[in-house]
Amino acid sequence: MHDSAPTHRALATQKKLAYLGFQCLDHPPYSPDLASSDYHLFPGLKGRHFSSDAEVIAAAETLLDGQPSELFLSGLQKLEQQAKSVLSFVGNMLNKSRVCSP
Repeated sequence: MHDSAPTHRALATQKKLAYLGFQCLDHPPYSPDLASSDYHLFPGLKGRHFSSDAEVIAAAETLLDGQPSELFLSGLQKLEQQAKSVLSFVGNMLNKSRVCSP
């Protein structure tokens, strides 16, 4: 998975990824103002439509004020586990490409 930065879309990059056996996946759609790592904080806002920024802010503040402090720590721990999983997967793929390379 990568963003759509010009270096990631470059033909040379795409060829190298294909050569190494990587499959490119698109990011799921998300707001540019909300990082993927923040999704666990706002499940109650998903799919809602707001008429103003002030309405969004008020809804987010209400939602966050009602959450236990452990929610934030558990979200960071889940993010850490996901990052470790991705790094392990990428490391395994790189090792496979080195072993299988001519």
